[in-house]
Amino acid sequence: MKKTLLYVFIGLLTVVVGGYFYANYLVKSKLESFLAEQLSPELDFQYGDLYMSTFTGTISIKDINVELSNQTDTLVHTRATVDKLSLSGFGYWKFFVKDQIQFERINIDRNNIVYFKDKFKSTAQIDTIKANPLATLDKSVLIENVDIGATSFTIYDSSKDSVVLHVAKAAFAARDVRTDGKTIRKRIPVTYEDVHLESDSLFLKISPFETLSVGHMSLTQEDITIDRLSIKPKFSKTQYKRLIDKERDYTVLDVPVVELLGYNFGFNGSTLFTKVDKIHLETPELSIYRDKLVADDPSFKPLYSKLLRDLNMDLMVDSITVSNSVITYEEKLKADQPAGSIKFTNLDLNMSTVGNTQHAGELTKITADGLFQQSNLHVDWAFDVHDTSDAFRFSGNLGKLPAANINSFTGPNLNVGFEGTLQEIYFDISGNNNRSQTAMKMAYEDFKIDLMKKDGTGINKLLSGIANLFVANDSRKNGEKYREGNGEADRNKTQSVFNFVWISILSALIKTMT
Repeated sequence: MKKTLLYVFIGLLTVVVGGYFYANYLVKSKLESFLAEQLSPELDFQYGDLYMSTFTGTISIKDINVELSNQTDTLVHTRATVDKLSLSGFGYWKFFVKDQIQFERINIDRNNIVYFKDKFKSTAQIDTIKANPLATLDKSVLIENVDIGATSFTIYDSSKDSVVLHVAKAAFAARDVRTDGKTIRKRIPVTYEDVHLESDSLFLKISPFETLSVGHMSLTQEDITIDRLSIKPKFSKTQYKRLIDKERDYTVLDVPVVELLGYNFGFNGSTLFTKVDKIHLETPELSIYRDKLVADDPSFKPLYSKLLRDLNMDLMVDSITVSNSVITYEEKLKADQPAGSIKFTNLDLNMSTVGNTQHAGELTKITADGLFQQSNLHVDWAFDVHDTSDAFRFSGNLGKLPAANINSFTGPNLNVGFEGTLQEIYFDISGNNNRSQTAMKMAYEDFKIDLMKKDGTGINKLLSGIANLFVANDSRKNGEKYREGNGEADRNKTQSVFNFVWISILSALIKTMT
């Protein structure tokens, strides 16, 4: 009897073990057959070794090489290499009883992806099923943990011998990644929790003239932190001037830290939406150089309210703060003179309700506090994005400013210098897309205009004397500390927002001092 039981046990064990190895062999063969024969003809999938265990629900593929080609020809537009792809913890119970595909973990290690932008050819009509084989998915899918490590991604335009985008040493992790037959057809085809993305560096060509680079970047479910963001021209100022046929700013931006706190994005139907609680920029430095010797750009320049209103997306940023920034503006008007310059330092900006989804009448507000040419400056700016007249209010005050402090800009560009002291300046601009009215109040003393000789080598005393006849050199009159004036200005719609602010202030300045 004991021998019979032993034989039965051995027989059952042999059947179970043999069945396991046979099932393992059968499933592995089917998977190998699928990878070799049933993938899209545009997808070439090669690998070195495939391991699987039906007992543990594990699949491991090593040394993967993938090439994607166009449907219309055999030109390869994407190449990818993966050291190892692992899927573990397949849920048999969920698959057979609950009709769900579930894995505990997917790991993809040490990947390199290169996309050749110029080699990709889109097809006019693509069969949805062929384009996305998962479109017919009839089971829900759950991946409890997705981990993608040490990934390099590059978009290359070989026709221009240029890298469009490069991301180095990126790592991605997400939990509870889900999809199903309905979700897979959406613009964002999965849902997920607890996402985390990091990269060591990022490079992006943002135009034919500028590039953007980022140091370390970290993205979580709610926040994004970017270190060492930089926008720089690809060319020197001399080369840049030869390449452009109309006026275009030469811009350099460096931001040590950028933070996006409490962000969310998605689609309302076909419309992209982005919502951010707060964006913070720490100690940015912005340099703008404008060469006025290049032909003007005659295109329409919208005010910021119109720019936000006409975005092809729904945007709302509750708050934007900028701390301790530096802005340098240079403008070159004469070939034989250096560019004139002005500088803002220690500049703090606070902006609220920046977007286009707020209710009509809710104002976008911007305040600025800092130094202009070493003098205290405060500005308040407000507008309603939904007001199609683009009405705005721009007001502020400037503290004690030695007039000579602005000669670095007016001298090279206008052949005009100033003497004396501007004690206080208050201005209040009300305007819209067409016209502005500006009220001004000033306190100043010993003010004098110095008109330079044409070659800029010295003062033209005769013309300076005549000009000063029309300017009150002191604001004090009849016991009053301030002189007041009101000006009007018509907007040149081919010029920027800040040009409009400048000519508005200038119109009132002339009325106040003459």
